Amino acid sequence: MRSASFRVACASVLLQLSVSLLPIAPLSAQKGVPEPGAGIECKPPKGWVELPADVDRHATLRLFAAPRALAAGEGTHTPLLRVMWFTKGGDAGNDVVDGLPRQTPFRDLEDFMRRGFAAKDVVKAAGKVGASEGQRLTGKGIAGELVLLGQTVSMEGGEAALCFEVAANQLAKLEKELEATLASATVIPRQVVTLLLPPWRTDAEWAKKDAAVRRAARTRWAEDVVAATLKRPGAGFKEGKSKYWTVLSAADPGFTKKVVAAAETARAWFVQKVPDLTKAPPLPAILRVFDSMDHYQAFLAAEVDQREYQGQRRELHFVNDKDNGGNGGYGQLLRAVWWQILDDVDEDVLAALPRWFDNGCWEFLRSSRCDGKKLDFAPSDVERGRIDYQQRGKSMPALWDLMQELIQKSPENGKAEDNWGYTPECARLMRWFWIDDGLKAFDKPSLIGDYVRALATASKSVGPNPVADVAMVGIAADHAREVNKRFYAWRDAMLVAANNIAVPLPVDTWKSINEKWLAYNQNYK
Repeated sequence: MRSASFRVACASVLLQLSVSLLPIAPLSAQKGVPEPGAGIECKPPKGWVELPADVDRHATLRLFAAPRALAAGEGTHTPLLRVMWFTKGGDAGNDVVDGLPRQTPFRDLEDFMRRGFAAKDVVKAAGKVGASEGQRLTGKGIAGELVLLGQTVSMEGGEAALCFEVAANQLAKLEKELEATLASATVIPRQVVTLLLPPWRTDAEWAKKDAAVRRAARTRWAEDVVAATLKRPGAGFKEGKSKYWTVLSAADPGFTKKVVAAAETARAWFVQKVPDLTKAPPLPAILRVFDSMDHYQAFLAAEVDQREYQGQRRELHFVNDKDNGGNGGYGQLLRAVWWQILDDVDEDVLAALPRWFDNGCWEFLRSSRCDGKKLDFAPSDVERGRIDYQQRGKSMPALWDLMQELIQKSPENGKAEDNWGYTPECARLMRWFWIDDGLKAFDKPSLIGDYVRALATASKSVGPNPVADVAMVGIAADHAREVNKRFYAWRDAMLVAANNIAVPLPVDTWKSINEKWLAYNQNYK
């Protein structure tokens, strides 16, 4: 689990909507939904809603979800429908590199079931779509007792498919609806979809280019991504404008207005706190508001990146969580705003965040409150309780133990690591930096900005995460250990390089600052 992702009155520019925002609209069972990118049209079950797509390694072009999560084994699961396209070709020899499975594009629906879900059994039978040849596929033996039901159709250049994802114990209840949708499939003229890949993924000389050149290229790419999303926003997501983002919301206008006000207030606060990171205008991005926790979690289940902000999409995500609303429910939104600021500095920063910084920001922002025009960063009960415990035991971690992560080193031999165990302490450290006099103790008002830029610089010298593209679904235990070993080595090298750039302090200086850190916690009210 990534436990990653602020107080002070700020001016806020309220959302001026360009169109009326309406609640997300369920789909009609009688009307077909065409997907030209796959060359197929179908009628999703009545009441299902559309979620953002371009997931599953770009194979899923349209994604639909049932109205709500249903009971599934010991938990719940929201049934999904994918409209997919698989380009013909692809070299299976690239699926494994340096002994590890990689996230190469899926070649057909069977490949998606086996490599995407680790299905142990895929049953195939002939099944036409109109006059076109195809197959009916059922994927079984999937973790979580999931079942995949699919229909394919062969086309020039590849294979189009519909694929339902349901829990095994939901099948009997949903079978009639699912079969009706699969039977509704028809072939339509296909249009080739062009992927908007980030320039740093396609340019081998990217790291050597001047920073201004990279910034200009990233800006053009971000503009293209946002424009493409607005052409396919997802049924029920209504477009609006804010000072910093294009808004796509499935929530009601009143809630959306509060969300945008809170996001703009947060952005203004960060601009005040880290002016060196926010001098340049933000790159284009979308603020997307989901109106259902079930649908947000279903969307995340199809995604790889679980942060509240996703740089590949240029989207900040927030959900109308009815169980965690009110002024105290904006932690997710504030984190999304902060993550975007970091990503706008350099595309490598978010992936390079050390555990102390990542988790510290997450918890510090989680306990924040916002009334739309004012932020408050009172510590959570978790933070207060842990710091009180450490104070009573005289065991408060030393500053360098946290920032150099000596207090919880990377495991040896590729063993799976425990979740970061010092999140409350790191939240208090960020509080010292953001709110109180921690930056003065370092005699470095720009410490936070310096550290972020140090991560960007370190990433260019150390290189990217060597296992970022490893496919972890169904991975063998020995492969998982090897992935961990390579990741830990890269993460530790990044931490050392960033600290050497941002805080190259002698031991005596660290000791002096640590005394101020301990005194701060001793005297904190």
